[in-house]
Amino acid sequence: MQKPNISTAIPKQRYKFGAYTIVVLEEIESESEIEYVYLLAGIKDGHNEPEIYISCEKASSDSSKNGSHIIRVFAQQLDEQESGAVIDQSDSWHDREAFISYGLSGFQQMLQLQDEQPIPLS
Repeated sequence: MQKPNISTAIPKQRYKFGAYTIVVLEEIESESEIEYVYLLAGIKDGHNEPEIYISCEKASSDSSKNGSHIIRVFAQQLDEQESGAVIDQSDSWHDREAFISYGLSGFQQMLQLQDEQPIPLS
């Protein structure tokens, strides 16, 4: 699975969502030219590594006319070409709460958790 190329990130918030813990990561240092703003990492209970990442990145200057931030999904269940693909681009995703809400909806859809609600953990 492709995944974000980061060296450090600070966990800021967690959610319990069905059999998954979703971790909101911020203050991200990348090992590439990509400037990550937020990352959501989905870790299945009993596992150590995330199965799914949803990233919010600053758009490159040549693509920012379509929106200042892009969202990508990295997931084991996607094939190598689909994992890491841009799924949305908007100025809205600079807002932390808007991104988290959008990302949690994405987890709900991809993990078929329609009967579950994310529960914030302290």
